[in-house]
Amino acid sequence: MRLVTTVFALVLCSISGTAQYWQSSDGPPSATTCMAIDSKGRVFVGTPYSKVYRTTDQGRSWDALDQGIDDGGPTWFIVNQLTVDAKDHLYIGVNGLGVLRSTNNGDSWTKLDIGQVISRQARISVAVKNAAENVTQIFVGYDAGASNLRSFFSDNGGTSFVNIPITSLPSGTSSLFDVFLSPNSDKMFISVAYNKGLFRTTNRGVQWRRIDAGDGNSNESDDLYQTFASDPQGRLYVGRNALPSSTKTKNAVVLRSSDDGETWEYLLSGWDNTDVTNNRISAISFGPNGDMWVGTEKNSGPFRSPNYGELFTVMRDGLPGDGSVAGVAVSFDNNVYVAPIGEPVHHHIVTTSVDERVPFVVRTGLAPNPSTDRVGVTLTSEVSTLCTVDLLSITGERVIGGYTIHLTPGAEQRLWLSTSELPTGVYMVRATSGSGVTLSTLVVAR
Repeated sequence: MRLVTTVFALVLCSISGTAQYWQSSDGPPSATTCMAIDSKGRVFVGTPYSKVYRTTDQGRSWDALDQGIDDGGPTWFIVNQLTVDAKDHLYIGVNGLGVLRSTNNGDSWTKLDIGQVISRQARISVAVKNAAENVTQIFVGYDAGASNLRSFFSDNGGTSFVNIPITSLPSGTSSLFDVFLSPNSDKMFISVAYNKGLFRTTNRGVQWRRIDAGDGNSNESDDLYQTFASDPQGRLYVGRNALPSSTKTKNAVVLRSSDDGETWEYLLSGWDNTDVTNNRISAISFGPNGDMWVGTEKNSGPFRSPNYGELFTVMRDGLPGDGSVAGVAVSFDNNVYVAPIGEPVHHHIVTTSVDERVPFVVRTGLAPNPSTDRVGVTLTSEVSTLCTVDLLSITGERVIGGYTIHLTPGAEQRLWLSTSELPTGVYMVRATSGSGVTLSTLVVAR
């Protein structure tokens, strides 16, 4: 029998004037394995139970999407990975089933033929890239045990796949963690275990080069990697597992490359090292204006950086448990969603409209961020409006403001706020106009 053994008690909490940073949504009614968000702000959550859930109203309701995933058999399929391409097509790697795609926002799913009979024990990873001339590339990792590791690639949107050989990987490679396609070139990446490292190929698998040891890189021979990502500027990021023998950081950590994987730097400023044993990076996600979010599997996260990892701050206020999360997703308007392990999805909402036809009326920008003694707040509007700017503490108390500015369409206005007397920490800049409220996160650091 297929039994869902995890029971969720969804507790509705009243929100006082000192609301916590994270608020619980109303679901989904299942554990979360992965998350993604599309260009319209629709949030998708993978589960261990042959389902993907979708919310279109910022977590107030969740739709169960399993048409094409659930075969009605005696066992569940785990949705291992979920990604969205530039066309808002969804792709999921489903363990024991394969790669599935949805072109209708998850309402139905179609299995792609990768040219491999899928073992029920296989773990499936998938990476998608929208390349030149509107071509969708799909890279698939297949792990059905140490003797059955494979990878496949399509450069025609999944119509056909070719085998990408991995025979040049080290002998003794026992597991395939993840796959990734560079947004900058034709380079392909793969991370393998155990203690085998991170590899890159420039010729579709004819040769694989290890890029995490030697050549001025991490020089830590037993690194374990999973969770790839890239920011809007094309820089690459990868999560390294906890490594007690590390001379750089013993906890799980994110590395960044600005040269397509030739060299890597550790992003350590503000990083918490309180937990080491078996910790991993569970998610890396990017929002607008340099925002970066990182989730960990154990109690040292989630982390937020306003500048692509130059400085991190732990953002745990309002999360249940120890702050561990299975996924992070950020919308185009900077609403943030996290999936605490074993709990409902939580969110931090900065724009309140859920009608995708309504544009932003007031947009804000902050510089410098982090701030030491002052911060410039830039404001633009699509309509003529009065806008009031406040600076709030993380608990919602006003510490500076409010200043009212008249905005005219298309004209940028700048307001300077002094932060020299404020304690270091995380604050919210609130811009209130007749159309609603926009919130932006500010870090004060010295």
